[in-house]
Amino acid sequence: MKFVNARPLVQDAMANGYAVPALNANGATYDIARAALEAAQALQAPLILQAYEPNLEYRGFRYFVKMAELLCDELNITIPVALQVDHGHSYDTALQAMQAGFTSFMFDASHDPLEENIAKTKQVVAAAQILGVSIEAEVGYVKGNEPKKEQLIGRIPVALKPEIKPVKTELCEAKRFVAAVDVDMLAVSVGTTHGVYQQQTEIDFELLSQLRAELDIPLVQHGTCGISLEDVTKLVKGGMSKVNFGEPFRFNYIKYFNELTDEMEHLWHAWKIMREVKNRLKADMQEIILALGADGKGGA
Repeated sequence: MKFVNARPLVQDAMANGYAVPALNANGATYDIARAALEAAQALQAPLILQAYEPNLEYRGFRYFVKMAELLCDELNITIPVALQVDHGHSYDTALQAMQAGFTSFMFDASHDPLEENIAKTKQVVAAAQILGVSIEAEVGYVKGNEPKKEQLIGRIPVALKPEIKPVKTELCEAKRFVAAVDVDMLAVSVGTTHGVYQQQTEIDFELLSQLRAELDIPLVQHGTCGISLEDVTKLVKGGMSKVNFGEPFRFNYIKYFNELTDEMEHLWHAWKIMREVKNRLKADMQEIILALGADGKGGA
């Protein structure tokens, strides 16, 4: 399986009014990755299979790529698949990921002042262009990935909504960034937050409309947990060309495992439980793909 650069995927999505599903496998978790590949293949959708950089500390960049290669070969995957590191924060890790076989990299310096974000991203882009890797950047800082000061142990309650106020992307900064740096896609903040929530309803669709009208680049939605499928579709119609999903899968992975441990016959065979977890996640992902309008867009 030859993994593709994500640029043509998101360019086609922008041109044709749908969004590419960017599904996060939680640090190379086999069952989540398999669910994503099976779901996309079944609906003939292009796929960006992702891993959040901090979650890769357990298995690593090379394992993720090798696992994806094996899965694609064994499942006879024919849709276009890109492999992307999500929220990478350094030039060194960008190089490690590219050399391991990732075909796309999100370099996130959105915490920094705009000019620092521009300078750091330019350095990563220069290396990526030599290696044929696409780059996503972020302007506006989608909150929620900050380290927690307290320990959150066990089955903590799921918050109804985010408690923190989001930092929204400023149109003038996004325009300045895109004019200065040749990135392939841009993550913007339109009122959502990273994390596990029951609902997120404070999306600024007017801001999205302004960003889409002024920026000739595929836009990326982050922080999607709790957004209704109806609003997911509305985000796509408003101009998002790549939509990231990760928190719902890691939450449901544990939720489904706990439920199935009590509900099914398994005789302590973990793989039997995990196969059913995979099937449930696959169904969730198929609903997402349909909401994005990506079904049928990955065929030959």
